[in-house]
Amino acid sequence: MKHYSYGFIFSFVLPKHWFWFSDPYDIENAAMVNFFSYNKIDKNGFFRRDGITSVIDLTQNLDVIWSKMREGFVRDQIQKGERRGIEIKRDNNFKDFKKIYEEFREAKLLPKDNFNVFEKQGLLFNAYYQGSVIASGLFISDGESIRAWVLASLHYSNDGKMRETVGQANRILIWEAIKYARETGHKIFDLGGTGIQSLAQFKEGFGGDRRECYYYYKVYSPLLKLWMRLRGFKNI
Repeated sequence: MKHYSYGFIFSFVLPKHWFWFSDPYDIENAAMVNFFSYNKIDKNGFFRRDGITSVIDLTQNLDVIWSKMREGFVRDQIQKGERRGIEIKRDNNFKDFKKIYEEFREAKLLPKDNFNVFEKQGLLFNAYYQGSVIASGLFISDGESIRAWVLASLHYSNDGKMRETVGQANRILIWEAIKYARETGHKIFDLGGTGIQSLAQFKEGFGGDRRECYYYYKVYSPLLKLWMRLRGFKNI
């Protein structure tokens, strides 16, 4: 289980808690709790959102994991990108990651998450090409399970070569994260949600198995409930 908390206003005001890889349970003195789990259960007072993800069994031999990846779509692109000179680093270059993340989310019309939480809780991998970051991957881990939290990359709409390079960087980044996770004793590598068809095709190209996953949440604070209702939330 991976746990962290942060404040709705400040860290000590209306604290919200996140639990990854854990079944839901009640927390005292909390404004809101969120859980991510692979188990489907009914818990009084909790709302549940169902999802599908793609999971790789890291107890397998690395050669077996590699062999299950789609040859042309993933393995060939990884090898081409390596020959092109793309380098993956697990570092703390959150400055470049933030820029890519914000541009990516704006282009996709997606909301932005709390970046301070990313910096404190995530494992960051950056893909460098000719000295610049062109793709990033942030992962959340509890030491046994590791899950893709944020995948973001630059867009080159008028440059076919760079589009291809970025695609290769995304694939190498995940491959290096898989190797890192296995080397550090993780048992499960979760590529994250596959709700969008194009995203599902990309993630399932790495040879993982489909697995159901569930998000649970419960709001305790009347003030937070009011704020969420004003923002359009219904199940609170």
